[in-house]
Amino acid sequence: MLQRSIVFFIVIAWIQTGGLCLPIREEEEPVVIELQNEEMQPTVLDCDYTLNDTDSFLTVKWFRDDKTIYQWIRGSPPAPIPDYKNDIDSSYESSTDPNKRYSSLALINPTIDTTGDYKCVVQTGTETITIHQRVQVIDVRNYTLNLYHNKIHNETQLECKVSNVFPKPTLTITSNDEDVVKVVTNDPQENEDGYFNATTVVAVYDNDDDADSYQCVVSFKGYSKNLTTTETSSSDGSLIDFKLYRLGWFLCYLLAIQIAIF
Repeated sequence: MLQRSIVFFIVIAWIQTGGLCLPIREEEEPVVIELQNEEMQPTVLDCDYTLNDTDSFLTVKWFRDDKTIYQWIRGSPPAPIPDYKNDIDSSYESSTDPNKRYSSLALINPTIDTTGDYKCVVQTGTETITIHQRVQVIDVRNYTLNLYHNKIHNETQLECKVSNVFPKPTLTITSNDEDVVKVVTNDPQENEDGYFNATTVVAVYDNDDDADSYQCVVSFKGYSKNLTTTETSSSDGSLIDFKLYRLGWFLCYLLAIQIAIF
């Protein structure tokens, strides 16, 4: 019985250390690309590996969402897949080491479609190394963000709307005195271009006459920057809204015209 247990643990240890030639899986930190209007520098994904077998053939392949996008065979020029030739700088040299010269992936001309799960697979005659990396694109270059409100007795209804952002956003409305008590959030909707529009509504019950500040925060998973907009109420509880202010002036203008006519 003791001998069987020893054999069992030896087999388990052998498997865990790659005794069955299983692929080695390594994880890298996610890469965030924020799209800009000006020309952007390439985003380089490194395929960091150490080879035990340097004598046989060496092939490095990159995949995005399990689709091959780039391949390099040691001794040959690197070759992006034709459908991705405008997305990858195949001339980028990541190292002077002949075993790693074109192993990295240099992403150029990024769009929201650049987002995905990337995988670098290194193969020799005796080993396979797999490295996974997540790339997340953020595009807030042409977004709109508005916070609307309507005062009804002691309840204020706040509606925050954001449009034309990527990826899927999370909206949060807060107040300086924690009066937000009820939240209705709709799932973000994806438009035909792949961007998202989202809305969230809250009810605020304010029983004092102090001025209050309300803020809508738009955040994205894995991204440290937020989009924000703020509205402030006056001391008598009425909310300051430039659009309503402008509407009031327009109504006064119409009234003045009517008086002049009659």
